[in-house]
Amino acid sequence: MQLKKLLSLMLIAMLLLSTSVVLFPAEIAIASNGTTFESGHGGDDKDEMGDAVTFVVRIENISGDSDLSTPFAPGVWVLHSDPGPLFTEGEEDKGYGLEALAEDGDPSALAEALNSMDLHAGVFNTPAGADGPGVILPGQAYEFEVKVTSDAPYLSFATMFVQSNDLFVGPGEGGIALIDMDGMAMEGMQDVTAELQLWDAGTEANEEPGVGGDQAPRQSGPNMGLPEIEGTVRVVDDGYSYPDVSALVKVTIDKAMMMEAGMEKDDEMMSDKDDSMMSDKDDKMMSDKDGMMGGEIMLMDEGDTPYTVAAGDTLGSISRRAYGASKYWKAICSANGLANCNLIHIGDELMLPSHADAMAKMDMMMMGEKDSMMSDKDDSMMSDKDDKMMSDKDDKMMSDKDGMMKDDSMMMGDIMLMEDGDTPYTVVAGDTLGAIAKRAYGSIGYYKAICSANEIDNCDVIDIGDELLLPTQAEAEEMMDSMMMDDGMDSMDKKDDM
Repeated sequence: MQLKKLLSLMLIAMLLLSTSVVLFPAEIAIASNGTTFESGHGGDDKDEMGDAVTFVVRIENISGDSDLSTPFAPGVWVLHSDPGPLFTEGEEDKGYGLEALAEDGDPSALAEALNSMDLHAGVFNTPAGADGPGVILPGQAYEFEVKVTSDAPYLSFATMFVQSNDLFVGPGEGGIALIDMDGMAMEGMQDVTAELQLWDAGTEANEEPGVGGDQAPRQSGPNMGLPEIEGTVRVVDDGYSYPDVSALVKVTIDKAMMMEAGMEKDDEMMSDKDDSMMSDKDDKMMSDKDGMMGGEIMLMDEGDTPYTVAAGDTLGSISRRAYGASKYWKAICSANGLANCNLIHIGDELMLPSHADAMAKMDMMMMGEKDSMMSDKDDSMMSDKDDKMMSDKDDKMMSDKDGMMKDDSMMMGDIMLMEDGDTPYTVVAGDTLGAIAKRAYGSIGYYKAICSANEIDNCDVIDIGDELLLPTQAEAEEMMDSMMMDDGMDSMDKKDDM
């Protein structure tokens, strides 16, 4: 049965891409191999969007085990504040291009119309990891980024259910709230599949799904079916049997952790906030399915190793697979002269330094940070630092305090960890858990692992002469992964309570 489904889908894919069925005109190839953002403002999107929050949307085809395996076609997304940018339930199609999307898998006209109405809209048409536009078969996915502000906090999208005359999958006319009424952005990776429906565009008479001669895989050309008289956009109710949407697609939305412009030039932010941000993001990515897909990267002993960016990659996740720790993302970024270390795209060609070269680059960057910190330190800073140390009690202030203390900790040199078992360490004057973590693991954020491993009641209080046991690098990373997952679950529980 599975082989029969696979052969059927392969035949459908061949038909969709054949010259006899003009399902995907050249005009829709406006998306790059990576994520896309199409704006109707005609200017710099960054300026237009202001303080935007970036989300990554993933639409995965999981119909392979359903009663009706089907491809899904390229679609359109739009950000809005008022309901109904794509359709209004119970009313006729607005005539903006939804018909072409739902009947023939062509989102270009609809995207153009939405942008002309001063809405932020775009097309998703390239399967993750693919070289060009196409449908997604079971096991494949579309991925795209959207940049959301409180002025347009809702996301709507539509993708054609190919084994039909004019059906599409998407949320209701109100869309999915990415920023709530209090101005709070969606946190953590959220599965929003439950908010989707299988919609009938009401523009073409329905035939039995999967067999109709005027459906996209079998029609001789676009717009070949009989029009539906006085049809309206509605949840499909034509009397035929369809799988639940949850058996057809899985849609997740995750907030991207984006660096701010100029952050890489700020010494304190680079050594503390950015390091923690990249580490947190990549630890989460490694715990998600997409982050776990890649295996270990084998580096050449001498010279750079070429690497092609794949779906789900970040510099941190690549670093972890190549060097065993995410902190080497800085070396990869520097070696490739990237303007923004947090922005890479599927298909980008990177050169990964050898392990020795990467360590040398990290040492040089650490020395540069130390020299800069030493030149900036003055009496006022030390006074402010001491005041903070006495008053800070939570994790955020802990990071700030350790950023102030890093001048002294950097002078002490790196702490060499044992490969097996815990490394004993005696607290000396000027130490904090963050400063110790920076010297042992390369990131202040690992103070949580040291605190947990030593069962310290107050992570902000240690005394000269205290004996600590520092976990190995691998054990510390596992502890951080576990705490990250616990924090994510707590965040989801709090959101549910609200």
